[in-house]
Amino acid sequence: MRRVMVAGAAGVIGLLLDAGAGAAVPPPGFVVPGSVVVRDLDGVTDDLLTAGLGAEGIASATLPTIADPAAPTPDELRRRAVHNAWRGLIDTSPGGGWTVLFGPNLGPGYTDRGGKGLVAGREYLMQTDDGAGGGLQTVLVQIPADFDRQRPCLVTGPSSGSRNVYGAVGTTAEWAFRNRCAIAHTDKGTGNAYHDLTRGTVYDRLGRLRPANGAEAPNFRAPDRDGLAAWIDANPDRLAYKQAHSGKNVDSRWGFYTLQAIRAGLWALNDHLGTGTESITPANTLVIAAGVSNGGGAAIQAAETDRDGLIDAVVTVIPNVIPAPRDGMVIRYGGEPVTDPGRHFIDYYTQLALYADCAALAPALAGAPFQDREPNGGGAGQTLRANRCASLKDKGLLTATDTAAQAAEALERITAHGVLRESLFTLPFMAWAGGYRQIIGTYPQGYGRFLVQENPCGTSFAATGPDGRPAPLPGAAAALLFAAGNILPPSGGIAVIADRAENGPVAEPMAVSRSTGRADLNLDSALCWRALVTGEGGGQDGRGQGDAGRRVRQGMAEVTSGGDLHGLPALLVAARDDQVIHPNHAGRAYSALNALVEGPRSRLSYIEVTNTQHFESLIPAFKRDGGPAYLPIQHYYARALDAMLAHLRDGTPLPPSQVVRTTPRGATALTTENFTTFLPPITAQPAAADAITADKTGLSVPR
Repeated sequence: MRRVMVAGAAGVIGLLLDAGAGAAVPPPGFVVPGSVVVRDLDGVTDDLLTAGLGAEGIASATLPTIADPAAPTPDELRRRAVHNAWRGLIDTSPGGGWTVLFGPNLGPGYTDRGGKGLVAGREYLMQTDDGAGGGLQTVLVQIPADFDRQRPCLVTGPSSGSRNVYGAVGTTAEWAFRNRCAIAHTDKGTGNAYHDLTRGTVYDRLGRLRPANGAEAPNFRAPDRDGLAAWIDANPDRLAYKQAHSGKNVDSRWGFYTLQAIRAGLWALNDHLGTGTESITPANTLVIAAGVSNGGGAAIQAAETDRDGLIDAVVTVIPNVIPAPRDGMVIRYGGEPVTDPGRHFIDYYTQLALYADCAALAPALAGAPFQDREPNGGGAGQTLRANRCASLKDKGLLTATDTAAQAAEALERITAHGVLRESLFTLPFMAWAGGYRQIIGTYPQGYGRFLVQENPCGTSFAATGPDGRPAPLPGAAAALLFAAGNILPPSGGIAVIADRAENGPVAEPMAVSRSTGRADLNLDSALCWRALVTGEGGGQDGRGQGDAGRRVRQGMAEVTSGGDLHGLPALLVAARDDQVIHPNHAGRAYSALNALVEGPRSRLSYIEVTNTQHFESLIPAFKRDGGPAYLPIQHYYARALDAMLAHLRDGTPLPPSQVVRTTPRGATALTTENFTTFLPPITAQPAAADAITADKTGLSVPR
């Protein structure tokens, strides 16, 4: 196997493998030749789980140092990416479960191993090609040094949100290594892969900025089709994003990419541990399709489309699973039927994007975190939210005449759309952070396979100057953006630009909508996205009922899941208070659909946990009654994985569907002695008042 040395940290062997060059077992054909990077990590100076930072370094808010921010090395980018992956998804604050229920220091049985928690082993980073153009994917296979060769186990780690390939390190890899399993990560076609169209720069597979027209294949380069050059000239300093502008609807291929990662994982295990033959196979290796949020949706897609028997089980938490429409799907919550459950992800997001900024002012949400701040990360003030309320009234979308009543009405429209009232406490934060605008400006473009120059609703992405106008992304920020977190605009210094605003092009918080004459957070574009999704009304430029709308709705259908897990054992864990992935439209709805489709063959258990939500890392900020309002859903993800491994290896029955009723901890720190007081276990025999039932008549969830 021919190997060429590349730069590595002290004590780390960094190797570039020319895929297929003399390898006893060649890589799968979808692996891009020459793209495989192999690192052997000693567990002293660097490691698989924390990039050498250890538990203390991960818990620190101080970012890992970069010697030259304008030219970071691959090791520096990797370390920064791992740090961000942990801290973006896990509560690392003292008392919240860190290093007690989850963390790199833990060993089998959740015992504290002490020390830094560094994990020695080998990792294979590679690019894969799905044959559809529009950019490559990244796969990372990590094999711990103590991998259990007698009972081989491989877990998937599709990234959550739109994170890069390291996105599941702190959530799934931590569990995998504790159980001596390998993990196959994939960025599933997303990640912070952008193309700076004016400066002509893109990322390579190691996260380094490179010329877009260079010889090495980048993760993403905007397709050079008719009109691109003219659009760039007319719209300088814009960024094309892979998830939005690849022209191939990457979201519909998440399951495909996860299956590719599994195959790459089996190859890497044979390459590293085998004897020159394919001794590690699906027949003798347990494969668990696991994932968080979008990664959970990818795991379910993979299981539904697995035709080769690669996957043995499914475990997901807060999964963004989108059930296909099905007549007769019924959900009862507390005995009452839920109105129109199972709405498409982008249906409820475009509806939230219309109303949430106004609804955040509702008196019922008084005291909720971030209610008193302007959206898009702004400071104190509520002018933009009040303007959104007034504009919705002028459009006939609200009827009340004063701001408080309009906000209350907007909130009711949201709950009538299937959003649980339990989740509303974090709605003002989502609006403040631009969470709804992140989704509506990205996902519909991907669904419709729009190229950046098509710009269907008049929004684009760019860094901005103090005046909110598009400006060059500063060099150091550009060089490090790959290693940042879930960077969909608006975040990471990149804004959503309202190109068709009265005073545009300008960042949305400064935009004056043409149809209203107000700075109302670019309501015109929000209405356009909503029209493309629903096909109702004309939307901006009348496109809702035209070709653009048809493209979006066709793409929406392509990302849905049919509910057939082919009898695989599965555990789906949902957070009842989730304001990102709503239970009535995701976890509950998929469980109901699965019961309809599989009937007696179904082996899916649905676990819904009270007092939990989506943003683990923000639990310390979401305070109520003098302490954190929420508990870590990550704890139940790890326990569900424990249960599945025991089921697969020892035949231990899986727990049945149930509500797990937690108790907020207030100012009490979670310890190994007291945590069950606040975090009761998923039980083998839930009480009748906690049992969730699913059959041909629907899904019944107790309050």
